Amino acid sequence: MMAAADTLARLGADLDGLRLFDHDSPDLLPYATLTAARKAGGADLDAVFGVYEWQDVPLMLLVDGGRIADDGERLQRIRRLGALRGDIPYLGVVSPGHLEVYRIALDEDALKDVAVDVGVTPGDEALTFARLGNFRPGATTTRGGWIAQVVLDLLDAALNTLTVRCKTPAEDAISLVGRALFVRFLGDRELLPDPFRGQAAAGILLDGVAQAQTVFDWLDTTFNGDFLPLASGTLEGLSEEGYKVLGDIARRAPGGQLSLGWREKWDDLHFAHIPVGVLSQAYERYLSKHDPAAQRAQGGYYTPRSIAELMVRGAFAPLVEQGCAATARVLDPACGAGIFLLTTFRRLVMEHWRKDGERPDTETLRRILYEQVIGFDIDESALRFAALGLYLISVELDLDPEPVEKLKFRRELRGTVLHLVAPKDAAGNRGLGSLDPAVRLDPDRACDLVIGNPPWSRGTGIPEWYKVSELVGDIARRRLGGENRPPLPNKGLDLPFVWRALEWAKPGGQIAFALHARLLFQQGDGMPRARQALFAALDVTGVVNGAELRQTKVWPDILAPFCLVFARNRVPDSTSAFRFVTPRLERTLNDAGTMRIDVGAADVVTADQLARRPDILKILFRGGDQNVRLVERVRSGKLMTLATYWRREFESGKQPITRAGNGYQKLRKSSRVRKGDDEQPGVSAAYLQGLPEIAARSLDRVLIDVDKLPQFSLLRIHDPRSPSLFEGPLLVVHESPPAAQSRIRVGIVAHDVVYNQSYYGYGAKSHPDALRLLRFMALIVGSKPALWLALLTSGKFGFERDTIEKSTIDQILVPDYDAIDEAERARADELFTRLVKANDTAGWAEVDAWVSHLYGLHREDIRLVDDTLRFNLPFALNRRAAQKRPTDQEVRTFGDVLQSELRPWGERKGQIIRVSFVPARSASPWRALQVHVTPVGQALEQRQDGNLAALVHAADRLAATQLIYRDPAAECLWVERLDQARYWSEAQARSLARQVMWEHVDLLTGRRN
Repeated sequence: MMAAADTLARLGADLDGLRLFDHDSPDLLPYATLTAARKAGGADLDAVFGVYEWQDVPLMLLVDGGRIADDGERLQRIRRLGALRGDIPYLGVVSPGHLEVYRIALDEDALKDVAVDVGVTPGDEALTFARLGNFRPGATTTRGGWIAQVVLDLLDAALNTLTVRCKTPAEDAISLVGRALFVRFLGDRELLPDPFRGQAAAGILLDGVAQAQTVFDWLDTTFNGDFLPLASGTLEGLSEEGYKVLGDIARRAPGGQLSLGWREKWDDLHFAHIPVGVLSQAYERYLSKHDPAAQRAQGGYYTPRSIAELMVRGAFAPLVEQGCAATARVLDPACGAGIFLLTTFRRLVMEHWRKDGERPDTETLRRILYEQVIGFDIDESALRFAALGLYLISVELDLDPEPVEKLKFRRELRGTVLHLVAPKDAAGNRGLGSLDPAVRLDPDRACDLVIGNPPWSRGTGIPEWYKVSELVGDIARRRLGGENRPPLPNKGLDLPFVWRALEWAKPGGQIAFALHARLLFQQGDGMPRARQALFAALDVTGVVNGAELRQTKVWPDILAPFCLVFARNRVPDSTSAFRFVTPRLERTLNDAGTMRIDVGAADVVTADQLARRPDILKILFRGGDQNVRLVERVRSGKLMTLATYWRREFESGKQPITRAGNGYQKLRKSSRVRKGDDEQPGVSAAYLQGLPEIAARSLDRVLIDVDKLPQFSLLRIHDPRSPSLFEGPLLVVHESPPAAQSRIRVGIVAHDVVYNQSYYGYGAKSHPDALRLLRFMALIVGSKPALWLALLTSGKFGFERDTIEKSTIDQILVPDYDAIDEAERARADELFTRLVKANDTAGWAEVDAWVSHLYGLHREDIRLVDDTLRFNLPFALNRRAAQKRPTDQEVRTFGDVLQSELRPWGERKGQIIRVSFVPARSASPWRALQVHVTPVGQALEQRQDGNLAALVHAADRLAATQLIYRDPAAECLWVERLDQARYWSEAQARSLARQVMWEHVDLLTGRRN
């Protein structure tokens, strides 16, 4: 394969990412389905010689062009078999000096229609793999291309037929389908004994009670008695339609050939090539689809295989460093259908292989399973499928699975590996599950790793929640001392799982959870205290913030923002800190179900910083470290929050200005019926009748024209609202900032008006200078600095909502209006008057400048605010702007700013610092520049050599957004940045300058190492 490796290397492949099938190794375990089929003599797969990985995940299935020749039909079969894995986007046919790329998907398209135009021009061939990895041309995770979706549809149809049409109890339906899948799994691997093979070939293996009973008895005898149990009489009571469902699953395609078209039938699938994780993921998605109410109540979300594999890699890294990866005991306390159990089991087998130098045999596989893997769950159906998955993967990873009788599982999984915790009681109520104080591990069974995706639901009304609160309090007291019980905001289920993990994991053991990102960003409901307590009790080592990737194919079908938390089970010391990394929205990657995690761009956060600045993670997420410093400086000025000013009592009369709050709520399903009020839902709205009502376009101008407002006409509203909320004069704020304007919409109205819950009203009726006060405040709230502050500090806006809650408006910083001089008030009057007359961009720009002055912002600060809003607001317009290529002018400006920031360092020592750009190549995901340092009077000699190719290679390997390389042959730095506008702003140039100053001050000042 040396010639193939040379060809791939010339095309930019990282040879460390090659996984060649010509010899067995631990790194090939994720491809056990492929290697086993090749070993068994699969005629189609003998031309497949390996897989190329990008960022530790498969990118391309590699085929020897010399062995495939011009056999298009064979190539199509290989392509479709690759699609059964569900995780490889490309098929590459490698010939000497040449690579043909095809997309992998479950379709019947002609080869010419699935050939991929990589997009490299002559001379740029070395960028081939960089483009494939970063841009994913032609890659698809559509319904036809994603095997998990196909299996989900088939599972859905089979289980619905059994439960709905055949009236089979849900748990027995799970066992029936699971048994049929196991039979099909064995049959497709040629592991069924005679005469079952003949019956399978004839398509009659499970088509009636007699056949099914014989096969299932053999399963029970060959494996063990707890294999997907069935209630007595289930087989006898199953209808003909039900047996057709089982028979369809067990039937194989004639001759092993696959049509793999759009028909989506069981006989289109070859289970010798479908990894067990696909079945587990499909079943978890089925659970949420089949019973969404239970899914919401239990708070369970299926975990994509890619997320599970990422978490397992991250969690095992420290175990490898500590030398205990092979012997680690692993617990998933909310295992569902077992995706984490399957992934960690495979990783444990891999580590045993590396430690012992030989592939684990059947007996070793059983020992790993029974002694090192534990799963808890509250759902019987999920545990049954988890059991099926563990049985299947034990067979999948067995190097020599024949005779099948030697695969017998001599102990039951239930009660040893899988545990049903706190099942439903006689009334059908759920217990506390893994959160029940009774669910404990013996000290000698404590785990080296606790990992999983616990439920995220809030306020589920679980009985005896007080037990969870008390238990968390006990754990916190033992860990932190004191008597304070950490809050569990909104009775969320995920945080208690993390606290329980402190008991389940060994001291110093690893903990890794996928959690709702409210843990990181929510500011209300006690979450800052909860966050501080947890990060004080647990040595968090890394956080992957996936909030920007919600509603993408990285984690399909969920709306909630997520995060991945990695920690060590010990109290952090004074030197402890964690890396906080935010994968950014990149449609080309995200649409292919993957993301860029640039650890080199991670921020380092200490527990002390988190305690002192509860919103630091939100500021870093939406603004970076430059904004952390700027927000702190603005807060240290002589400003107060809007809420503080509005609540403050005046010396004269000691009366607050007036009430402030949300508008009325319309009737809804939850509006309660009040006795004595005609027993109608809600309350009478008669007291608001006849008043003008704020409408959607009312805030198009800053001064609201009451004469153009419609009259309020509703007869009833949801609940009573104080009349004082609607008394003029009012500052009215809309909750949804228009994406195109990048500012909060505000308006002033001098009269009483009605507004609904989409608006917030701030009245000033009792203030002696009410209208001038409101005009002053309207300008501040409507300014870009105010929106900037809201974006960076809000616990909801820019995190899980695109609307701004009133609590965020309340926290906008304002001067003390009663203490400022008349000149500032007059300036506000002048600006407001201009807006009333023109309401134009120029007028608002003057307002922004004025508010920036009030905030103490300098020119560079204002540029930072503008860049932050341009690229980090959560609107589609801003997301597109962040990802597009920078213009030539933006790049030149970036270079000018970088050079001006660095030049003074060189001038002090007689050095000239210049920034130049390497000509951009459209095929490259990156753009490069050079920072040259030369003595005064020396001509600049730009180097255009192989350094750039090395940088591209390194950046691709690291998924970097930026790389800096110091050229040892010249006094210059090579800098390569991802070619997206968000990385080429003026603020980014200053950030790069600070990094260069910090890391390469000797170069800038002409000192030689």
